[in-house]
Amino acid sequence: MPALLKSSQYFGFVATQISNLLLLFLIFTKASTRFGSYKYLMISYAVYSLIYSWVEISAQPIIYVGKASMYLYVDSFLKYNKAISTHLAAAYCASFGLCVSLLATHFVYRYCAVCRPHDLYRFDGWRLIRIYILPVVLSVLWYLEVYFLIGPSEIKNENARAEIMEAYNEDIGKVGYIALLYYYKDKSGNLVVSYIDFIAYTLALGIMGSCISTTMICGWKTFQKMGSIKKSMSKKTKELNKQLFKTLVFQTLVPMFAMFAPVGTLLTLPIFSIVISPIFSNAPSFYAGLYPALDAIIAIFMIRDFRDTVLCRPKLHVSIASSIHSSHYNSSVLSG
Repeated sequence: MPALLKSSQYFGFVATQISNLLLLFLIFTKASTRFGSYKYLMISYAVYSLIYSWVEISAQPIIYVGKASMYLYVDSFLKYNKAISTHLAAAYCASFGLCVSLLATHFVYRYCAVCRPHDLYRFDGWRLIRIYILPVVLSVLWYLEVYFLIGPSEIKNENARAEIMEAYNEDIGKVGYIALLYYYKDKSGNLVVSYIDFIAYTLALGIMGSCISTTMICGWKTFQKMGSIKKSMSKKTKELNKQLFKTLVFQTLVPMFAMFAPVGTLLTLPIFSIVISPIFSNAPSFYAGLYPALDAIIAIFMIRDFRDTVLCRPKLHVSIASSIHSSHYNSSVLSG
């Protein structure tokens, strides 16, 4: 499993760099003025994807889910430098939190663009920076929570040392990691509940839940409004909004089922002492390496101007419209 996981991580890293650099080129050269400030949101997410891929390839995380515990340890060349690798594990988790919160901000913007266009001035120019305040705060909070609340400890080392050695041939005490250990037995055989780990679990699910709820509410309201728009938007603007909305929906559904739901499951199942095999426990890491590239590809092929440029397609709709206009003009002249 680690060999397959590493292959997907390296492949995802290369694919992410190529696809997101291409997407940035298309945004800068092909995004029309009708994109408005949303263009900068797309740029920021592409830049985030590039940075995330560097964090992910530097950490190359491995996940182990055991009885009442979940471990995420760094498996890159930095893993034995615990001063760095523990920070990398926390940064990897924080970048995951930034992903879900940035997606929520995209839906908030689309909601304003479609349902409350009179409020879009709040995001003009430098004021757009305000939309990033909450995602950055949540990401920093996630990092601090992970690093200080569920970092390495001797109890966590001993709890899963034998199991991780058997599963991955790795001494967990020698590598940088973060772990949730919900409860364990002390030397006297008494059950000890780790309330700090439960607090960390609650905070993580709270952030994910609030962002996903925001996404669903704004997405549904935007979808309803787009269906009722008649004359308030031009045909081109309505078409562009549909393309951007569909793109955002697909960009959200993929990580929702491939990353967010599996991560929530991995965080929750150990509470009930449910052990998961390495194949299933590492599924989020497998998809997380590929998602940034897939995210960019979705945008490239869902937005018509981007797709036509990549596929070297001429703008047939413009030529056809010009031909129709020309034919109408000629017939008018002839009939005159």
